[in-house]
Amino acid sequence: MSSSENAPGRTAARRRKGPGGRLWSGVLTVALTLPLAACEEDAAGGDDPESITVLRAEAGDTIRERATGPEDYEGHPYVPETEVEISVTLPEFTNAEPFTEALAARADEEVQDFRAGTRDPVSLGIEWELVAASDGVLGVRLLRTEEDMHGLREGYATYWYDGTARHAAYSTELLAGQEELAALNDIVRENLSEDEEVDPDSLFPVLRTYDSIGFNGDGDLVVEFDDGHLSPVEEGHVPSAEFGRKVVVVDHETAAPLLSDLGERAHRASLVDETDLALPPAEGDDGGDVPPPGVFVPHVPDVDCYDGATRCVALTFDDGPVETTPHLLDILAEEEVTASFFLNGGPTLTRPGPLRRAYAEGHEIASHGDLHDHMNQMDAAELPAQVAAVGAMIRRQTGHTVELFRPPFGASNEAVHEAIADQEMVETMWTVDSQDWQDLKRDEIVENVVGRVEPGAVVLMHDPLPETLVAVPEIIERLRELDYVFVTPTQAMGHPDPGYSFPEDWDGDW
Repeated sequence: MSSSENAPGRTAARRRKGPGGRLWSGVLTVALTLPLAACEEDAAGGDDPESITVLRAEAGDTIRERATGPEDYEGHPYVPETEVEISVTLPEFTNAEPFTEALAARADEEVQDFRAGTRDPVSLGIEWELVAASDGVLGVRLLRTEEDMHGLREGYATYWYDGTARHAAYSTELLAGQEELAALNDIVRENLSEDEEVDPDSLFPVLRTYDSIGFNGDGDLVVEFDDGHLSPVEEGHVPSAEFGRKVVVVDHETAAPLLSDLGERAHRASLVDETDLALPPAEGDDGGDVPPPGVFVPHVPDVDCYDGATRCVALTFDDGPVETTPHLLDILAEEEVTASFFLNGGPTLTRPGPLRRAYAEGHEIASHGDLHDHMNQMDAAELPAQVAAVGAMIRRQTGHTVELFRPPFGASNEAVHEAIADQEMVETMWTVDSQDWQDLKRDEIVENVVGRVEPGAVVLMHDPLPETLVAVPEIIERLRELDYVFVTPTQAMGHPDPGYSFPEDWDGDW
């Protein structure tokens, strides 16, 4: 494998994307508009403490329904050749356009990521329920039914709208902040600790894990998890959906100190006897670019890798997540070092838990392509799927939109680079090859890294390899002795714009 040790060129910094490119960006085409049928019942599900209370809109409420099909989602970066059945119904609120647009954008993302991030997708259906409507607060729960080669599963996501601030919110924004989400995660972990159908190592306070939070008829907090989201690892298979929906109910007395102002208002709006869709005059702003709880950015030092004095190095690990990845994460946590993980499709589907942990612990998550194969030997028509798949898988598990892509083996050409650029990612190779993939021993791996590193280096390693994990602590120690600081490739490259290829003189050979 050839590698380059030239310092990368620096480009202008760019603003980091929010989860999924921000909830409230983008609008779906309205294919059908219908009046919502009224119901004599005021509420449903109130007798079941494990169900989020569902309200029924009354006649005269300013709410309508719209439906879309597969023809409305053809603008995605990858659309399977085999037709996938798509059926989406969403509410359309009068005087709450930001919420209408937010729900449409989220459904669009669901369709995109299902088609790109599952194996042999068959069908996806999304329906909705009204779960809050009072005091300027709206709540909508989306029910997702999907089928692929692994069978049927259901998923749930609940979104909220603060009409006063005209702010479309994720479920985690019912909590006051990341500390409160972490506290809720601890409560949930304890509640599920004796459930043999749950893998506790898969539970972390990330956006997509806690994407459906609401209140039951007693006012208690209900946290629900998609079929299979917390299931134990099953080698060679996605976590089993057979255990169905998992739910934890937190009594209101315990949950109340964790709630934000929106959470307190949503609690009251979930318990109304009569729905009230009237919204007050807007005040303030929509929350700007403040990330919601459950969104993480890499934990890196505040340094400039191009100031001529700081010696930056980025440790990267390919081919995970695998059985050994949690051990590597333990090492990095003990050493207080941030690294970057370039993930493949099969391992990501099989072991979402280590992915969520790496993300929650502040490591940079990136794509290494769906199949670990030479992309420069593929037909151009095959490339969009290879590029889109892992990014979709990662977003379905965390909410994070990846920005870096590394072709397997570093095997690239102009067509590969263009496919990566078309999906607004940076083609990210390396400047130092540890050569751990050549079955080297610990000391050889250490010397290959330490002996070749230069300021701004991006180091290639592989977390499935035991000798690599043994070498990592000494690599970190010796690089620190040389005054290196550990950053991510994004920081080492100078925060490049999408379409950039690093290093610029990469020859694409292995």
